[in-house]
Amino acid sequence: MLELRAPAKINLGLEVIRRRPDGYHDINTIFAAVDLHDTIFLKSRPDNAIDCRVEGNDSLTSDRNNLCVRAAEALRNATGCRRGLDIALHKRIPMGAGLGGGSSDAAAVLKGAATLWGIDPGDRVLHELAAGIGSDVPFFLGAPLAIAVSRGEELRALDMNLPHAILLINPGIHVATPWAYGAVNRGSGRSASDLTTILQRGLVSPDLLAGQLVNDFEPAVFAEYPLLRMLKERLYEAGALFALMSGSGSTMFGLFQRMEDALHAATNFPGCWHAVTRFAARRE
Repeated sequence: MLELRAPAKINLGLEVIRRRPDGYHDINTIFAAVDLHDTIFLKSRPDNAIDCRVEGNDSLTSDRNNLCVRAAEALRNATGCRRGLDIALHKRIPMGAGLGGGSSDAAAVLKGAATLWGIDPGDRVLHELAAGIGSDVPFFLGAPLAIAVSRGEELRALDMNLPHAILLINPGIHVATPWAYGAVNRGSGRSASDLTTILQRGLVSPDLLAGQLVNDFEPAVFAEYPLLRMLKERLYEAGALFALMSGSGSTMFGLFQRMEDALHAATNFPGCWHAVTRFAARRE
Protein backbone atom coordinates (compact mmCIF):
# COMPACT_ATOMS: atom_id res chain seq x y z
CA MET A 1 0.00 0.00 0.00
CA LEU A 2 1.17 3.50 -0.80
CA GLU A 3 0.34 6.61 1.26
CA LEU A 4 0.56 9.86 -0.72
CA ARG A 5 0.14 13.54 0.08
CA ALA A 6 -1.65 15.70 -2.48
CA PRO A 7 -0.93 19.37 -1.67
CA ALA A 8 -3.16 22.37 -2.28
CA LYS A 9 -1.88 25.33 -4.30
CA ILE A 10 -2.45 29.05 -4.37
CA ASN A 11 -1.95 31.48 -7.25
CA LEU A 12 0.56 34.25 -6.62
CA GLY A 13 -0.92 36.46 -9.30
CA LEU A 14 -3.22 35.24 -12.05
CA GLU A 15 -3.48 37.09 -15.36
CA VAL A 16 -5.96 36.03 -18.03
CA ILE A 17 -4.08 36.96 -21.20
CA ARG A 18 -6.41 36.08 -24.06
CA ARG A 19 -9.15 33.74 -25.22
CA ARG A 20 -7.76 31.04 -27.53
CA PRO A 21 -9.35 29.70 -30.71
CA ASP A 22 -9.87 26.33 -28.96
CA GLY A 23 -12.09 28.00 -26.34
CA TYR A 24 -9.52 27.87 -23.54
CA HIS A 25 -7.63 30.90 -22.24
CA ASP A 26 -3.93 31.67 -22.06
CA ILE A 27 -2.95 32.61 -18.53
CA ASN A 28 0.12 33.87 -16.69
CA THR A 29 0.40 32.79 -13.07
CA ILE A 30 2.66 31.46 -10.35
CA PHE A 31 1.48 28.19 -8.86
CA ALA A 32 2.71 27.68 -5.31
CA ALA A 33 2.10 24.43 -3.44
CA VAL A 34 1.33 24.65 0.29
CA ASP A 35 1.49 22.17 3.14
CA LEU A 36 -2.30 21.76 3.39
CA HIS A 37 -2.95 18.41 1.70
CA ASP A 38 -5.30 15.55 0.99
CA THR A 39 -4.09 12.05 1.87
CA ILE A 40 -4.44 9.20 -0.60
CA PHE A 41 -3.94 5.48 0.05
CA LEU A 42 -3.39 3.25 -2.98
CA LYS A 43 -3.55 -0.53 -3.01
CA SER A 44 -3.24 -2.83 -6.00
CA ARG A 45 -6.04 -5.35 -6.43
CA PRO A 46 -6.06 -8.75 -8.19
CA ASP A 47 -8.82 -7.89 -10.67
CA ASN A 48 -8.86 -4.96 -13.10
CA ALA A 49 -11.44 -2.85 -11.25
CA ILE A 50 -10.70 0.70 -10.07
CA ASP A 51 -12.52 1.78 -6.93
CA CYS A 52 -12.32 5.08 -5.06
CA ARG A 53 -13.63 5.69 -1.55
CA VAL A 54 -13.87 9.30 -0.43
CA GLU A 55 -13.90 10.53 3.16
CA GLY A 56 -14.33 14.12 4.27
CA ASN A 57 -16.42 15.45 1.37
CA ASP A 58 -19.88 14.04 0.74
CA SER A 59 -20.21 15.82 -2.62
CA LEU A 60 -17.49 13.69 -4.22
CA THR A 61 -18.37 10.42 -5.92
CA SER A 62 -16.34 7.34 -6.73
CA ASP A 63 -17.66 6.98 -10.29
CA ARG A 64 -15.76 7.51 -13.55
CA ASN A 65 -16.12 11.29 -13.25
CA ASN A 66 -13.90 11.30 -10.16
CA LEU A 67 -10.53 12.73 -11.20
CA CYS A 68 -8.65 10.02 -9.30
CA VAL A 69 -10.48 7.30 -11.22
CA ARG A 70 -9.94 9.15 -14.49
CA ALA A 71 -6.21 9.41 -13.75
CA ALA A 72 -5.83 5.69 -13.07
CA GLU A 73 -7.81 4.78 -16.20
CA ALA A 74 -5.79 7.21 -18.33
CA LEU A 75 -2.55 5.63 -17.11
CA ARG A 76 -3.81 2.13 -17.89
CA ASN A 77 -5.02 3.12 -21.35
CA ALA A 78 -1.67 4.73 -22.17
CA THR A 79 0.47 1.83 -20.97
CA GLY A 80 -1.65 -1.26 -21.59
CA CYS A 81 -1.56 -2.17 -17.90
CA ARG A 82 -4.67 -4.08 -16.82
CA ARG A 83 -4.19 -4.18 -13.06
CA GLY A 84 -6.79 -2.86 -10.64
CA LEU A 85 -6.56 -0.21 -7.95
CA ASP A 86 -8.23 0.63 -4.64
CA ILE A 87 -8.10 4.37 -3.87
CA ALA A 88 -8.94 5.75 -0.44
CA LEU A 89 -9.10 9.55 -0.57
CA HIS A 90 -9.16 11.58 2.65
CA LYS A 91 -10.17 15.14 1.75
CA ARG A 92 -8.95 18.20 3.63
CA ILE A 93 -8.81 20.65 0.72
CA PRO A 94 -12.20 22.25 -0.04
CA MET A 95 -13.57 21.41 -3.48
CA GLY A 96 -14.20 24.10 -6.08
CA ALA A 97 -12.31 26.64 -4.02
CA GLY A 98 -9.43 27.65 -6.30
CA LEU A 99 -6.94 25.48 -4.38
CA GLY A 100 -6.48 22.73 -6.96
CA GLY A 101 -7.42 19.85 -4.68
CA GLY A 102 -8.97 17.63 -7.33
CA SER A 103 -6.09 18.24 -9.73
CA SER A 104 -3.54 17.46 -7.04
CA ASP A 105 -5.35 14.23 -6.16
CA ALA A 106 -5.28 13.18 -9.84
CA ALA A 107 -1.55 13.91 -10.15
CA ALA A 108 -0.82 11.90 -7.00
CA VAL A 109 -2.75 8.92 -8.36
CA LEU A 110 -0.91 9.12 -11.70
CA LYS A 111 2.48 8.96 -9.99
CA GLY A 112 1.44 6.53 -7.28
CA ALA A 113 -0.31 4.04 -9.55
CA ALA A 114 2.72 3.93 -11.86
CA THR A 115 4.91 3.08 -8.86
CA LEU A 116 2.48 0.53 -7.46
CA TRP A 117 1.99 -1.18 -10.82
CA GLY A 118 5.71 -1.21 -11.55
CA ILE A 119 5.48 0.75 -14.79
CA ASP A 120 7.51 3.73 -16.00
CA PRO A 121 5.66 5.70 -18.67
CA GLY A 122 8.24 8.50 -18.53
CA ASP A 123 7.88 12.15 -17.60
CA ARG A 124 6.60 13.24 -21.01
CA VAL A 125 3.75 10.72 -21.06
CA LEU A 126 2.80 11.53 -17.46
CA HIS A 127 2.72 15.24 -18.32
CA GLU A 128 0.52 14.61 -21.37
CA LEU A 129 -1.85 12.43 -19.36
CA ALA A 130 -2.02 15.06 -16.63
CA ALA A 131 -2.76 17.86 -19.11
CA GLY A 132 -5.54 15.76 -20.58
CA ILE A 133 -7.21 15.50 -17.18
CA GLY A 134 -6.98 19.20 -16.28
CA SER A 135 -4.93 22.27 -17.11
CA ASP A 136 -3.30 22.58 -13.69
CA VAL A 137 -2.74 18.85 -13.06
CA PRO A 138 0.80 18.90 -14.57
CA PHE A 139 1.95 21.39 -11.95
CA PHE A 140 1.45 18.85 -9.18
CA LEU A 141 3.84 16.41 -10.88
CA GLY A 142 6.86 18.67 -10.43
CA ALA A 143 8.40 21.55 -8.49
CA PRO A 144 6.31 23.18 -5.74
CA LEU A 145 6.75 26.66 -7.23
CA ALA A 146 6.44 27.39 -10.94
CA ILE A 147 5.48 29.96 -13.53
CA ALA A 148 2.57 28.60 -15.58
CA VAL A 149 1.56 29.89 -19.02
CA SER A 150 -0.58 28.74 -21.95
CA ARG A 151 -3.56 26.93 -20.36
CA GLY A 152 -1.46 26.47 -17.20
CA GLU A 153 0.20 23.27 -18.40
CA GLU A 154 3.43 24.91 -19.63
CA LEU A 155 5.60 25.26 -16.56
CA ARG A 156 8.95 26.72 -15.54
CA ALA A 157 10.14 25.83 -12.06
CA LEU A 158 11.23 28.65 -9.75
CA ASP A 159 14.01 28.20 -7.21
CA MET A 160 12.95 30.42 -4.32
CA ASN A 161 12.24 30.00 -0.63
CA LEU A 162 8.97 31.65 0.39
CA PRO A 163 9.11 32.19 4.17
CA HIS A 164 5.59 33.44 4.88
CA ALA A 165 2.81 31.84 6.87
CA ILE A 166 -0.46 31.61 4.94
CA LEU A 167 -4.03 32.02 6.14
CA LEU A 168 -6.63 30.50 3.82
CA ILE A 169 -10.25 31.66 4.17
CA ASN A 170 -13.23 30.18 2.36
CA PRO A 171 -16.85 31.25 3.03
CA GLY A 172 -18.42 28.29 1.22
CA ILE A 173 -19.26 30.18 -1.98
CA HIS A 174 -18.85 28.18 -5.19
CA VAL A 175 -17.59 30.21 -8.15
CA ALA A 176 -18.01 28.34 -11.44
CA THR A 177 -14.76 28.57 -13.39
CA PRO A 178 -16.42 28.77 -16.86
CA TRP A 179 -18.58 31.64 -15.62
CA ALA A 180 -15.52 33.43 -14.23
CA TYR A 181 -13.62 33.20 -17.51
CA GLY A 182 -16.67 34.47 -19.37
CA ALA A 183 -17.03 37.36 -16.94
CA VAL A 184 -13.42 38.45 -17.53
CA ASN A 185 -14.29 38.64 -21.25
CA ARG A 186 -10.70 38.74 -22.49
CA GLY A 187 -11.38 39.06 -26.23
CA SER A 188 -8.70 41.62 -27.12
CA GLY A 189 -5.96 40.25 -24.88
CA ARG A 190 -3.58 41.86 -22.38
CA SER A 191 0.16 41.84 -21.84
CA ALA A 192 1.78 39.45 -19.37
CA SER A 193 3.67 40.76 -16.36
CA ASP A 194 7.09 39.55 -15.23
CA LEU A 195 5.73 37.70 -12.21
CA THR A 196 9.10 36.22 -11.26
CA THR A 197 10.71 39.63 -10.82
CA ILE A 198 7.67 40.94 -8.94
CA LEU A 199 7.80 38.00 -6.53
CA GLN A 200 11.56 38.36 -6.00
CA ARG A 201 11.13 42.03 -5.10
CA GLY A 202 8.20 41.14 -2.86
CA LEU A 203 10.38 38.79 -0.81
CA VAL A 204 12.36 41.86 0.26
CA SER A 205 9.41 44.27 0.54
CA PRO A 206 6.09 42.38 0.73
CA ASP A 207 4.11 45.62 0.46
CA LEU A 208 5.20 45.81 -3.19
CA LEU A 209 3.14 42.72 -3.98
CA ALA A 210 -0.16 44.46 -3.26
CA GLY A 211 0.29 46.88 -6.12
CA GLN A 212 1.72 44.50 -8.68
CA LEU A 213 0.42 40.94 -8.18
CA VAL A 214 -3.20 40.84 -9.30
CA ASN A 215 -5.86 38.24 -9.96
CA ASP A 216 -7.82 39.22 -13.09
CA PHE A 217 -10.86 37.30 -11.83
CA GLU A 218 -11.27 39.50 -8.77
CA PRO A 219 -13.21 42.47 -10.26
CA ALA A 220 -15.95 40.31 -11.80
CA VAL A 221 -16.07 37.81 -8.93
CA PHE A 222 -16.14 40.55 -6.27
CA ALA A 223 -18.97 42.31 -8.12
CA GLU A 224 -20.99 39.07 -8.06
CA TYR A 225 -19.98 38.05 -4.53
CA PRO A 226 -19.24 41.21 -2.45
CA LEU A 227 -18.49 39.06 0.61
CA LEU A 228 -15.23 38.00 -1.02
CA ARG A 229 -14.07 41.60 -1.40
CA MET A 230 -14.91 42.13 2.27
CA LEU A 231 -12.86 39.08 3.26
CA LYS A 232 -9.84 40.39 1.35
CA GLU A 233 -10.15 43.76 3.08
CA ARG A 234 -10.48 42.03 6.44
CA LEU A 235 -7.28 40.06 5.79
CA TYR A 236 -5.38 43.33 5.42
CA GLU A 237 -7.07 44.71 8.52
CA ALA A 238 -5.97 41.58 10.39
CA GLY A 239 -2.33 42.27 9.48
CA ALA A 240 -1.74 40.43 6.20
CA LEU A 241 1.32 41.60 4.30
CA PHE A 242 -0.44 40.63 1.06
CA ALA A 243 -3.87 39.20 0.24
CA LEU A 244 -5.39 37.83 -2.96
CA MET A 245 -8.00 35.43 -4.27
CA SER A 246 -6.70 32.05 -5.42
CA GLY A 247 -7.72 30.78 -8.85
CA SER A 248 -11.24 31.78 -9.83
CA GLY A 249 -12.26 31.66 -6.17
CA SER A 250 -13.59 31.50 -3.70
CA THR A 251 -10.65 31.02 -1.34
CA MET A 252 -8.90 34.18 -0.18
CA PHE A 253 -5.39 33.98 1.22
CA GLY A 254 -3.21 36.27 3.26
CA LEU A 255 0.56 36.15 3.74
CA PHE A 256 1.88 36.81 7.24
CA GLN A 257 5.36 37.23 8.67
CA ARG A 258 4.89 34.65 11.43
CA MET A 259 2.70 31.61 12.00
CA GLU A 260 1.48 33.19 15.24
CA ASP A 261 0.25 36.22 13.30
CA ALA A 262 -1.72 34.04 10.89
CA LEU A 263 -3.26 32.00 13.71
CA HIS A 264 -4.34 35.17 15.49
CA ALA A 265 -5.78 36.64 12.28
CA ALA A 266 -7.88 33.50 11.74
CA THR A 267 -10.02 34.48 14.72
CA ASN A 268 -11.40 37.38 12.66
CA PHE A 269 -13.28 35.04 10.30
CA PRO A 270 -16.01 33.21 12.29
CA GLY A 271 -18.22 30.99 10.18
CA CYS A 272 -15.64 30.56 7.41
CA TRP A 273 -13.55 27.49 6.72
CA HIS A 274 -9.94 28.39 7.35
CA ALA A 275 -6.50 26.82 7.45
CA VAL A 276 -3.11 28.15 8.51
CA THR A 277 -0.27 26.66 6.52
CA ARG A 278 3.08 27.35 4.86
CA PHE A 279 4.52 27.10 1.41
CA ALA A 280 5.66 23.58 0.55
CA ALA A 281 9.40 23.00 0.81
CA ARG A 282 11.50 22.61 -2.29
CA ARG A 283 12.12 19.01 -3.29
CA GLU A 284 15.79 18.09 -3.36
